[in-house]
Amino acid sequence: DPTPASNVINRTHYLGGQRLMVKYRQLRRQVTAQKKEESNDFVERLKDVPNFEDQLEMLGQNLQPASQQQFPKYNKVCKDLYNALCHTFPYCRIHPFGSTITGLEFNNSDVDVFISGVKWGNNDVPYLYRAKSLLLNSHLFANVIVIPQAKIPILKCVHVETGINCDINLKNMLGVCNSRLINYYMNLDPKLRKIMIALKFWAKTHKITGQNHLFTNYSLNLMLIFFLQHNPFRFPSILKLQENPQFFNNQDGWNGGFQPIMFTCSELHCTSVSKLLEMFFSFYMEYEYGINVICPYLGVSVKKQTFKEPNSLPNTFNTYKQYVAATNLPLKVETAICVQDPFEHSRNTTPIVSTATLETFVSFCRLGKKFCQENEGPILYKLLTEVPENVTALTVVKSQSSQFSIPMRPGMKYIEEKHKSGPERHKAWFESMVKFTKIVLKDFLRLEVTEITNTASKTKHKKADGQSDVYAETTPVCFKCRGKLNLWQARKSTAKNKPEGEEPKKGVIEKEIAITEQLCVLYKDVYPDDDIINFEINLEHFTDPPKRDDRR
Repeated sequence: DPTPASNVINRTHYLGGQRLMVKYRQLRRQVTAQKKEESNDFVERLKDVPNFEDQLEMLGQNLQPASQQQFPKYNKVCKDLYNALCHTFPYCRIHPFGSTITGLEFNNSDVDVFISGVKWGNNDVPYLYRAKSLLLNSHLFANVIVIPQAKIPILKCVHVETGINCDINLKNMLGVCNSRLINYYMNLDPKLRKIMIALKFWAKTHKITGQNHLFTNYSLNLMLIFFLQHNPFRFPSILKLQENPQFFNNQDGWNGGFQPIMFTCSELHCTSVSKLLEMFFSFYMEYEYGINVICPYLGVSVKKQTFKEPNSLPNTFNTYKQYVAATNLPLKVETAICVQDPFEHSRNTTPIVSTATLETFVSFCRLGKKFCQENEGPILYKLLTEVPENVTALTVVKSQSSQFSIPMRPGMKYIEEKHKSGPERHKAWFESMVKFTKIVLKDFLRLEVTEITNTASKTKHKKADGQSDVYAETTPVCFKCRGKLNLWQARKSTAKNKPEGEEPKKGVIEKEIAITEQLCVLYKDVYPDDDIINFEINLEHFTDPPKRDDRR
């Protein structure tokens, strides 16, 4: 019934002596973002494209918007943002950044924008709410929401005319600097954007990038740049780009500026895209993440231990040393992987990447190298669809238990002859397995192992259909394990680089202990404070092991 509302509107109202303006409520316009329907059907068609460069071309055509159509839309978004804000904030400036600036955007990518000249002080949130009001009143933007709890508070909205989603912040000018840097490197050779798009989609497809302990696209960009800074390509380091003081750009105490110097690389020009991808995969398949920081600023790896003792860093890190002295907030190096931000040197861009995610990444790199070495056929299709055999095990949540069986086989060369037959053979075999497991944990992996032996019992376990009663006939053994050093990665590559003059080892145990000793030499200056691994192993012997119920 509109009558009560009409009566209120037609009357004059006062509050505290001030006349009130009363009018009908205007509903805010809601706009649905114009999203292009995502489909990966084209991946199947990659099988029919024989040339790898043509496969990359097809990938880009399906994943990326046409630049000649999209750039005018991005410019229109920025222009309308300025028009909505400039009357209230005459000094505001619109700074787009992210994938829309680097040319690495996919269909439906948001536009990331930093707006300067709006806030005074450190609290962004009141100014974001003021900007929200201005954007709504302009009728140029809709679905405007402030997210104040984010690490960097943002304002999300949809541009009405284009349907493009926008993420706006008032704080992150270094994000703009980072985008300019990535854009500079991507422009050094035409094939680099194609490769980065392929890597970005490859990582997204296999859930290597994303949220919840995964890599970010930004960190993956930095890893490609860092790889290119090594032989044979020798791309310039950020330190080299910042040599000219005229390009200094102070952003919260960090230098976000650089000189985009001319650089050509004949080796890169002569390297095919498949070979370049193979080299990238090989580089990160063998990289020693446990002891090194990936440092694009210097263009070389830096030992993690060095960042624990800032005074031991070279003078090129003076800004970082001053920052740590003032804030006591050093670079977080006690993580599975540390990729240092090229400008904000106290920032690890991969702080929450889990060990499981890193192991998955390395496994996919190993498989990717294999496919790229084939040098023909549907390489890209295989990269996007095939999965390493061990990834299923690696991606199981580590806090959950995993069960497997090791059968006792005939022969048993590793136990005494007198135990190879008769009723004691099962017990002797199980004890040899326990002994070998301890050697692997303590001597190969150098873990701190606490052995807990349960009370001996003959335990009856649940049987599967068709099985006789299942009994555990020996004392169950539990090993509680913890460790501070990663001695399980890089063992194969370390074995290939044995010290000169060293006598070849005869047995498996001797060989593995020698590899461990070589790895420990690399870790000799590393003294981590926290455990990087903590788990339990339970060993139990059964006459007829319980079968796994695949219905669970």
